[in-house]
Amino acid sequence: MKIKSLFKNSFFSLLSQLILLLFGFLSQRAMNLYLGTELVGMNGVISNVIAMLSVTELGISTAIVYHLYSALVNKDEQEIAALMNLYRKAYYMFAVILAVLGLMITPFVHLFMKNESYSIGYVRVLYLLWLFRTVISYPLSYKKSLLIADQNEYIVSIVTILTNIIGYSAIILFATFTREYLPALAAGIIGDTVLNLWVNHYVDCKYPFLVKMKKEKPKQELVSKLFNDLKNVFVSKLCMNLLNGTDNLIISGFINITTVGIFSNYGLITRSVSNIIRALASSIQPGIGNMFVESDSEKNYRVLRQMTFLFFLIVAVAACGLYVLIDPFVEDIWLSADFLWDPASVFLSVTACVLLGIGQPITVVMDVSGLFNRERTLSIITAVVNLVVSLALVIPFGTVGVLLGTCLAYMIQIIYRIVVFFGEYIKMDAKRYVFDLLEYTILFVVEVWLSKFAVGLMYSHSFLSFLGAVGICVVIPMGINVTLFYKSSRFKSLTQIFSTVNKKKIIL
Repeated sequence: MKIKSLFKNSFFSLLSQLILLLFGFLSQRAMNLYLGTELVGMNGVISNVIAMLSVTELGISTAIVYHLYSALVNKDEQEIAALMNLYRKAYYMFAVILAVLGLMITPFVHLFMKNESYSIGYVRVLYLLWLFRTVISYPLSYKKSLLIADQNEYIVSIVTILTNIIGYSAIILFATFTREYLPALAAGIIGDTVLNLWVNHYVDCKYPFLVKMKKEKPKQELVSKLFNDLKNVFVSKLCMNLLNGTDNLIISGFINITTVGIFSNYGLITRSVSNIIRALASSIQPGIGNMFVESDSEKNYRVLRQMTFLFFLIVAVAACGLYVLIDPFVEDIWLSADFLWDPASVFLSVTACVLLGIGQPITVVMDVSGLFNRERTLSIITAVVNLVVSLALVIPFGTVGVLLGTCLAYMIQIIYRIVVFFGEYIKMDAKRYVFDLLEYTILFVVEVWLSKFAVGLMYSHSFLSFLGAVGICVVIPMGINVTLFYKSSRFKSLTQIFSTVNKKKIIL
């Protein structure tokens, strides 16, 4: 694994997410205060509808990136070019399919939400702008995957930073000074397009053989493997979209669009934290993928334990901050008491975020192991569980019922992936790893309780006391975890990795 690339990718991925966090909160605040919670809810529902339509992508990016790992390790320019050519053709085709399906739904898009303030015409224009933004991204963004697979994700992160600054700044300015949202969305589309064109040019310059081999076709054996993977990845992608994209639609259909707006506000907070954790996992994944090419079970197991410990340290701080400070942040710092949510829904929303975070390491190793057929089965199970539980409980319990379905689905994901990865891929006993997770869960509970108790003694609803509370939510989990684990092999291995940042490579 190239440690310099790992740290560079991680730094810029996290920087990208922090900027997204800052500008995302500022823009959503402007939308809530100047455009209304209902528009925030509409935005969330429309983005979910577009995500459902985007399943036409079939998950080919996942399958191709998986095969790019070995091609890049072997420096096989012919195979890299062939894979990217296939990728390009597929994405042009998917853009056309998405456009057709999206236009077919346009006359009915208003039926997905209980909207009381905006005309049907406005809803359709908003939807069409989102559709155009997604459609045009297909032919312009596929080359980013080569940079990511080649451990140059930091370039993609820099472009993402610029895209976020342009898009969110437009929303803040237009919402604040003109009370208009559509021009802001249009400005974001222009910014996305220009930056994606630059990435395409950069990739062509960095990998000149792509231009020379534009007609290179992949070998039939490789195509067969790809399509075999795609059969599994397509179902996985469809079901994951159902898992992640149905909450807003169910709440909108059974409750109202304003509740979706409140849900989206809290979702922005938990999603921002999840995105930071995912960004770290994403920056690590190419290096893990290159290592797993060697198929060394003992080393792969050690890597998983080390990675899980690292994510535990991060998620512990996130859990304390979210469980303890999410309501004070909404009420005293970001919006106002009018935007607070019921405690049970807040608890389950944060729990879903924590489960997603601690499950990232096992998700990463499953992705790079090529176990797409098992991921397909898992995706079907979790999508069905989430949908059935959410629909069964939304009427008697409201958003609590919907979030119970989501939390249950995430728990099933973790358990299933552990069973499959240990039982079928590395063929080792999973007891030690399960004990690690149980140990981390107990520590989560203790650290959150101590943080909540300590913050309750000093918090006075002022900005300075909020900063002090943030400090408490960082110091308590980090202090406990460092004290408990500083002599352990997991902690020492992380220390060794960070101490070798100036070396070219490290063997884990």
